[in-house]
Amino acid sequence: MAALDRYRVNQKKHRHIVIARMLQSTVALAVLTSWATGFVPVPQKNVVTKTRTEGMTSFVRLGRLIAKTSRGHLAARGEDDEDEDDIDLSDQDWRAFRAKLVMTEPTTSENSASSTEPSSTTTLQDEDDLDGIGSVFASPTSGVSVEEDVIEGGTGMEGSTSFLTPLDPSQWAYDSGNVIEQGAVILGGVEQEFGFGLRQQYFHKAAILVLDHDDSTFTKGIILNRPSDRMLADDVNEVLWRVWCGGDVQGINSPNPEIVCLHSLNLPLMGEDAAPASVQVMKDIQWTTFDNAKDLVKMGVAKPTDFWVFCGYAGWGPGQLMGELDRKSWYMVATDSQTLLKELARQSSSADPRDAGLDTWELLMNMIGRGETVEECSGDFDDLMLKEWAREHLLSIEAGGGAMRSQQDAALEEVDSMKQTSLPIDRLLKRVSAAVKANDVTVGSLVRASSADRSPFLLQKQEFHKSLVLIISDDENLTVGCILNRPASKGLTLEQIDKKTLEKKTLTMPLRFGGEYAVKGKENLLWLHCNPDLREANVGSEVGVASKDNIWKCTQDEALGAVSNGLATPSDFLVVSGVCVWTKGEGGTARGIQGEVQKGSFEVIASDSVPSVWDCLLKQEVVTPLNLLKTIRTGNQAWEVGGTSNNQGDPSQDSSKAAQDMTVLDGIGEGYDEEDDSLVFKSDKKISSLCDDALQTWVATFLLGSPGLGA
Repeated sequence: MAALDRYRVNQKKHRHIVIARMLQSTVALAVLTSWATGFVPVPQKNVVTKTRTEGMTSFVRLGRLIAKTSRGHLAARGEDDEDEDDIDLSDQDWRAFRAKLVMTEPTTSENSASSTEPSSTTTLQDEDDLDGIGSVFASPTSGVSVEEDVIEGGTGMEGSTSFLTPLDPSQWAYDSGNVIEQGAVILGGVEQEFGFGLRQQYFHKAAILVLDHDDSTFTKGIILNRPSDRMLADDVNEVLWRVWCGGDVQGINSPNPEIVCLHSLNLPLMGEDAAPASVQVMKDIQWTTFDNAKDLVKMGVAKPTDFWVFCGYAGWGPGQLMGELDRKSWYMVATDSQTLLKELARQSSSADPRDAGLDTWELLMNMIGRGETVEECSGDFDDLMLKEWAREHLLSIEAGGGAMRSQQDAALEEVDSMKQTSLPIDRLLKRVSAAVKANDVTVGSLVRASSADRSPFLLQKQEFHKSLVLIISDDENLTVGCILNRPASKGLTLEQIDKKTLEKKTLTMPLRFGGEYAVKGKENLLWLHCNPDLREANVGSEVGVASKDNIWKCTQDEALGAVSNGLATPSDFLVVSGVCVWTKGEGGTARGIQGEVQKGSFEVIASDSVPSVWDCLLKQEVVTPLNLLKTIRTGNQAWEVGGTSNNQGDPSQDSSKAAQDMTVLDGIGEGYDEEDDSLVFKSDKKISSLCDDALQTWVATFLLGSPGLGA
C-alpha cells in the first residue's frame, strides 16, 4: 500500500477511515477520507496516480474532491479546526463508495486529455453533507460537487458509456474483473467454448452470491436465481417454507441437503453464549441456518416469508474459480444489496420456476454494460436446456414438472404387489406390460432408446438419445451393452489385397463409440457382424442365444481372416470401442437394463427387425465436420427402423409423426404457447427437436471435438 504512505497526516489532529481492498496483485483500490478541524489538503504531487487494469483505477480525482469539499465545508461554516467533531460513518456501505469511484473514472483517452487541463466542477450547496461523501454519491442534478465528466467514462466493453447502469440512484453494479470476495456476485458466462447446455445446466446464466472466500482454501456461494415451487416442512412451527436451488453440493435433491437462509433482518443474539443469529454477507444481507430461522419464527421476531431458503451450494477449491474466470466461464460482479434483495423479492412473488431466473441474469448483465451479450445469446440452446432442467427439478409434479419424480419412483418400487392391485386399471396394465417387456431383455437383445418426445436423455447422457444398444453381458450385478450408432471421428485403417490383381487397397472403417467405460485387455475392440455367410462359416460366435437374425461377435484376427479368404469385406463389420453399464441392486430402480426398459427409457427391438437395422448402420461413416448431420441422421434412421414393428398400430410412438410438424398454437406471446407441453416453456421450440439438438451438440463436442458445430 505504498500509495497510502504518501498521505502524511498529523495523527493528533486527524481521524482517518481507511477502506482498502486489494483487487489484483498490481492494483489496489484505497479509499482515504479525513474529517478533522483544520484539514490540511494533500499536495497535488502526493495524490495517488492513475493506474488502470480491467477498468479498475486509482483515485486521482477522489483526492481532489475530498480535499475541496472538506475545505469548502469548514470555510463556509467558519469553524475552528480544534472544535470539529469526528464523523461516524460506520453505517456506510464501503462497496457503494468503491462503486462510485470506479464508475466515475474516465476512459484512457479522456484521462490523457484531462491531464493537461483541469476538469470543471460545480459548487457544493448541501449544508447537511458534513463529510463530503454525499458529493460522491449525488447525481449531477442534485446541486452537490460532482465533476462534470463523471458519467462519461467508459468500460471498454461493447460500447458502454459507464461502469454503472443504475435502475435508480441507490442501485449499482459493475464488472469487477477477477476480484473474488465475500458479497460479490458470480454471473454465468456465455463466452466459453463449452457451456453448460449438456452438463450442470443449473450453472448456465446463474447469479451466485459469494458467502465465503479464502484464496488458500475454499470459495462458497449460493445460486440466487433458481426458485422452485417445492416446499420444505417445518416441524417446529408446522408451516411450509418455499425452497430454492442453491447449488449442486448437498443440493435440492440430496437426502441430506445443506440449507442456507438469507434475510435482511436485524436479528437478536441466539443461545446461551449470545452468539449472533446470522452471518453478514454484505450490507443488509445476512444468512443463518434453517434451525435458527425456525426458532426466530417461533420467538415471533420473524416470519417464514422474511427468509429465502436455499438448498445446496456451489463450491470451488483453491485457485479453481480463478482458473474458470480465465476461461471466461464466469463474470465477477460487484453490486449493491438492494438490487439483490429486490430481485429475490420479485422472484418470490411472481417468478415461474420454468423461467429459471434468466431475467435476473439479464438484469445484472445489462447493469454491468453487457447488454449486447444478453441479446446475442437470448433463447439459445443453453437457455432452452436450462428451462428444461428447471422444469424437471424445480417444478413439482403437481404443476406438471418432474421435481421429486425420482424419489416418487423409488417409493413406488417399494409398494408390494397387493397394493399395486389398487392402482387404476390403465396404470396397472401399463406396468404389467413394461414388466413383461423388461423380462424379454437378455444377452444378445438389441434395444433402442425411448421414442418419447421428451427424451429421458435430454439433460444427461445425451449419447443415449435415439441410440441402439446391443446387450453383451448380464448377471446379478450389472448389465453391459454397447452403443452401435455413434461413429467417432477416428477410423480403423485396414489394407486389403486383391487376390486377382495383388493390388493393395487401404480402407478406413468407422470406429464406433460404444460407451464411456473402456474395455481393458488384448481385445479392447469389439468386432460385430450380422452376415449369414459368416455365421455359416462359424466366424466368431453368437451374442446370446443363437438365432438366424442375431448379431455375432468375433476377434480382429477372425474378421481379417474372413476378409483375406474372400468370405467378407471390411464393410460387413462394425468395430466398437467402449461399453455402457447399468448396475443392479436390491429394490429400487437400479435393475440393470431390465429396470431401464421397465421405466420406459429403452424399448426392445423385435428380432426380425435386426437385419434391417444392421443394413442402416453399415451406411454410417467416420464422422467429420462436413458429414456430421448426415451421420447423425443415418443413425437416427436405423433407430427408427428398429421401432417399426414395435409401433404398428400406435402412430403416437412414431418419431416422424405429423404432429411434430404442426403449426405452433398462439400463446401469451408470438410464436409460443405457454401451456403446450410439447414446447419448451415460453418458446416455439419443440421438445423433440431440442432433444435432437442435444444429441448433435454431444456428438460435435465429445466425438468430433468441435463444440461450435453443436446446435
